[in-house]
Amino acid sequence: MRVTRWAATVVALIAIVVVPASPAGAHAILLRTEPSPQTTLSSAPAAVRLDFSEPVEVAFGAVRVFDVDGTAVDGGPVRRAQGNRQVSVALPRLNDGTYTVTWRAVSDDGHPVSGGFQFYVGAPSSISAVPVGQLAKAPTTTTWGFGVLRFTWFLALFALIGTVAVRRWVWTPAVRTGGLSSSAAAQRFRRRFSVVLPVALAVLLIAGLVALVFQAATVSGLSLVSSAKPSVLRELFKTTYGRAWLVQTALSIALILPVAGLARRRGVGGVRPDVWIGLGGVLAAGVCVAAAFNGHARTDAWPALAIVSIALHLFALGLWVGGLGALVGVGLPSARRLDAGERVSLLRLAVPRFSRLAIGAVAAVVATGVINSFANLDRVADLWQVAYGRILGLKIALLLVALALGWRHLRLPRRLDGDTATGGARSFGRTSALEAAVLAGAVGLAAILVVLVPGRSLALAARGPVNQSQRAGTYTVQLLVDPSAPGPNEVHVTFVDPQGLGAAEVVNATAALTGADGVAHPLALRLIAPGHFVSDADLATRGPWSLAVNGSGATSPLSTTFRFRLNAPATAG
Repeated sequence: MRVTRWAATVVALIAIVVVPASPAGAHAILLRTEPSPQTTLSSAPAAVRLDFSEPVEVAFGAVRVFDVDGTAVDGGPVRRAQGNRQVSVALPRLNDGTYTVTWRAVSDDGHPVSGGFQFYVGAPSSISAVPVGQLAKAPTTTTWGFGVLRFTWFLALFALIGTVAVRRWVWTPAVRTGGLSSSAAAQRFRRRFSVVLPVALAVLLIAGLVALVFQAATVSGLSLVSSAKPSVLRELFKTTYGRAWLVQTALSIALILPVAGLARRRGVGGVRPDVWIGLGGVLAAGVCVAAAFNGHARTDAWPALAIVSIALHLFALGLWVGGLGALVGVGLPSARRLDAGERVSLLRLAVPRFSRLAIGAVAAVVATGVINSFANLDRVADLWQVAYGRILGLKIALLLVALALGWRHLRLPRRLDGDTATGGARSFGRTSALEAAVLAGAVGLAAILVVLVPGRSLALAARGPVNQSQRAGTYTVQLLVDPSAPGPNEVHVTFVDPQGLGAAEVVNATAALTGADGVAHPLALRLIAPGHFVSDADLATRGPWSLAVNGSGATSPLSTTFRFRLNAPATAG
């Protein structure tokens, strides 16, 4: 009951932090556009250009430009430059009026990014723009379902690595030293091992296969059923994610041979178990590298270091988390076949061996975790100021709790002597189960981190022009501050309807600008186009600002508050 209460507390703590953190499907953040959103140009631009914080691919989308009647006016293919961080599309000679830009791309780490805005040549059109259809975003259920699938995949990978490690370096040496190789406990362990290992591999393969469909649904906005069509999957294989998935799947399939060689009592082809363990270790390490490549790591400033660090992190977690799970789920139940004295003797031999294995794994987890945190956070304050940092902080806290429980286990051999031996054995069973539950929670948080925008991406966007979007009911409110430097600025506020166009029904808007002094300064917004308001503002100082916006005219009032930082202007030379 004590373990149950602790586990419930861990789950509640995770829910408190995780639920407010909505999944974000855009790890490449749009930094700037040319033309800027909601700006009026004296002459027609030759192209529309988008600059992102990270490389993007356009296999599932493109940049489209439509006139006020909804007719496409863009011409030619989408061009990419600056290491795929910039995409553009050429334009013909445009007449005066309103133009709508829609775009959809796939971030280089496999996450979709999309949006839209309007600009005006000469002056806005006298009529409202025709609604332009855009690709739908994946529903929240798909995003969170993908997270559950990643969690399952992680656990299966860790079970493969940890179960083999415990058998080779913990259980087998302990039963041999204790003279228990022919005992009922040893036989039960072999039977359970022969089931757990193939099941873990099957779950890994199935979860990896289903993940391909979820990825297609996430980046295309289609339903899961439509995303399973060959035509959609072929498009996905053109992306970096798709190609890395093929490598990861090939390595996972190759694991069938060493798993069969270890799970079958008579082995395969007369090959010694250590050979299968070595081959399986190499293949599992390859799977870890492929998984690391298909995430944030390859968009890091030092991608090779980041990929190696995350791969080592995953493999070390497999030894620690998977090894503890094997000890709790396979080793301890098997040991119950022994009488009390033999069980205590076996634990006295096995636990120190697992502790030595875990200490090495924990050292690798901590070292690579520090490297990975520095790579994904911009500053220490990100740990409590952004969703990614809060989830990462909770993961670190859970790992610290697990470390404390593991430290307690280092003292177990002392409690397995004398009259307290039986009680010490029972206590180890409870605390090791609790440690496994805490580590499973940490793995769940790691799966959630994949769908959140890293602090470094948010910081990069914050250092660029202020160009933000926020939800207000079914509408989107866009903010553009031009030139986003201390001094006179134009503040553009645009209310966008569910169809992605300026909300003509929003006819009045108010706004108040607040700087670091905490004093609110009302802005006089004037309507210049459907849903688009502008005001002149003197942002005298750099630093934090907030803008409270309210719009009226829709079926319900629209309110939101933007927070941004104003940077110092660039200096020549």
